Amino acid sequence: MKGKKTTTILLMVCLLAIATAAEAGTRLGGGIHYLRTLGEIKDVPEFDENAFGLMGSVVFTDQLFRLEADLEVIPDFGGSDEMMLQPQAYGMIGDLIYGGVGIGIGYIDGSWQSNPFFALRAGVDFYAGGLDLDLFASYRFQKANDLEYLGSDDLNSITFGALVRFGSK
Repeated sequence: MKGKKTTTILLMVCLLAIATAAEAGTRLGGGIHYLRTLGEIKDVPEFDENAFGLMGSVVFTDQLFRLEADLEVIPDFGGSDEMMLQPQAYGMIGDLIYGGVGIGIGYIDGSWQSNPFFALRAGVDFYAGGLDLDLFASYRFQKANDLEYLGSDDLNSITFGALVRFGSK
């Protein structure tokens, strides 16, 4: 009997979450992203502190709140000739001008990094008739444990991005 109650409660919570997401505006798109690693890491000759990535993005909006999930592909991370995948998620507040926090983690050379990055993000999202242009900047906090040869404690970076999305608001 206890298992049926738990299953019923979980089913009701899932249905409520699906109904809420269906009412919220959903937009899909993609864009470009520039990352600039800061700190002592720039003094390591083997590491390229500049990186460009391509992003896929889905955002769910409900009035002033937005949840965003992105997948970034960086073809040549740090000059290593290795492709890095970075799934990331953000919770933000605002409409035209917004800000929030996020978390993500990298997958490079066949394994996940041991530490996620945490990010502060601010942007401007221009929405017009089913199309929006999202211009943003973020600051990422990340430990460099996976790249010990760099002789740095962190991979903190500043990033700039542009996303174009389609969908309802």
